Order: sequence, then structure tokens, then C-alpha cells
Amino acid sequence: MHDYRLLALDMDGTLLNSKKQVSPATAEALRGLTEKGAFATIATGRGYREIVPLLHDLAPVRYAVLGNGSVVMDLWERRVVSETTIPNHGAMDAVRAGLASGCLVNILTSTGAYFNKADVERAPEVGLGQYQSLWEQVNEQMDDPIAFLREHPNKAVKINLYHFTQEGRVRTREALRGANVQVAFAEGASVEITAPGVRKDSGIARLCDELGLDLSQVVAVGDGDNDLDMLRNCGLGVAMANATPAALEASDVVTQADCDHDGVAEVIGRYF
Repeated sequence: MHDYRLLALDMDGTLLNSKKQVSPATAEALRGLTEKGAFATIATGRGYREIVPLLHDLAPVRYAVLGNGSVVMDLWERRVVSETTIPNHGAMDAVRAGLASGCLVNILTSTGAYFNKADVERAPEVGLGQYQSLWEQVNEQMDDPIAFLREHPNKAVKINLYHFTQEGRVRTREALRGANVQVAFAEGASVEITAPGVRKDSGIARLCDELGLDLSQVVAVGDGDNDLDMLRNCGLGVAMANATPAALEASDVVTQADCDHDGVAEVIGRYF
């Protein structure tokens, strides 16, 4: 019998339902998990500022792997356990490449989020209108992303480049071949930039070091292509019923329920 001690949860499409909420049944299952002495962490592409509005719903979850693995936090103590920042020259290369393709630029630090507020209103144009109210709530004003990087060198942990077309983001990826950054496609026509080697499973591994656990003791649950590494490399990879084909292929098992029907509660009941 496996000794699973840590549950690692993607947020959007996994822990959160389509209304971007933690359901009461899932919240209750998470409380039961921690009462059994196990740990829970979110493992998300979001930055800290982007989860602050959800901290009440996330109360049973002590840890957070943020920015696709670039930051590990203890949410209860509001303490950064570890962070991996993007080399500043790579960050500037990424922003310049994105701007050349006409994208919107969002920069995340370990505890901050920065956007040109005028660009936030264009969220529907990049196919991400569901996040507009969140972006308005959590981001501080940034007039010029290149100037921001010069003034805050080696502080960015993740950069989101929101493109208007799929062709634009392909041009950005091609322009960044050989650059000192990691490039990943994300929701809509987005490109996510992190430091080389940063992945959700690398962040989870750092959290395991903090907790004295091994990756074999982790159940990872996700639904998207940025979850593939943690689904493959943790002790058990669980894809949500609503997962992408690649996530389904990478997982060991698939839930019967999707994110709108408490798939996470199903995982907790089966494995903890």
C-alpha cells in the first residue's frame, strides 16, 4: 500500500470549478485530508497575488507551488520557502519578442503582479475575458515592462505574454529559441516564461525537501498541458475527467468526476 502524504493540485480546471470557485464538498474533503496528517499544496501557473482573493477558500491548503514551480510558499506563515527568478537578460529577450508579436505583458514576482491597467481591459481580445476582473483586482500598474525589468533586475519569477493570435505566439516561441528562458504554451494564445528548468514537479520536489518527503509520496492532480511533468514524475498522476488529451495520456489514473463535480474530493477519498 502506498504511503501518500502530499496532495498537489492544479487550480484552474482541477481544484477550481468552471466558476473559479472551490466547492463546499471539495473544501470539506481538504479539511479532512489535513486532519489525517497529510499535506496539500496547490501547484499552479498563477502567482501569489492571483491567489490572494481565494485564500479564504484555500484555508485548508498550507502550501503553494506558484508560477509553474518558480515559487514555493507556506501560505499559513506567508513565507517564501524558495524562489527561482528568470535571468534578467532572458526576461528582457522574452518581453521584446512578445512585444514584437503585439502581445500584452504581465510580470509576476514572488509576491507581486504587474500589468498596464489599460491592457487589462483587452482580456476578452486575447480570449481570457474570464480573468479580467481578477487582473483588475490583483495587478499593480506597470507602464513599460522593459523599464520595469531594468528597475527590478532578477525579480521576475514568471512572465505571461498574452497574444491575440496563435500565429503570434508561434513567432514569439521561434524568436526565443536558444534564449536563457523556458517557454511554454498556455491557455488561449498565451506564452508562459520561466527560468530554465522550472516546472511544477521541480517546485513540488523543493516542497518535499522542506517537508522531509519523497516525490513517490505525492499524488498530483491536473487537467492541462502545464501539468504533464508533475503527472508523470510524482508518485501517482491523476488526470481530471475534463483533462486535455496530453494530460490524460500522462496520467496513471483518471477521475470519474470532472472539476464541476468534485473530482478532487474523489481523489482524496480514494487515496488518502
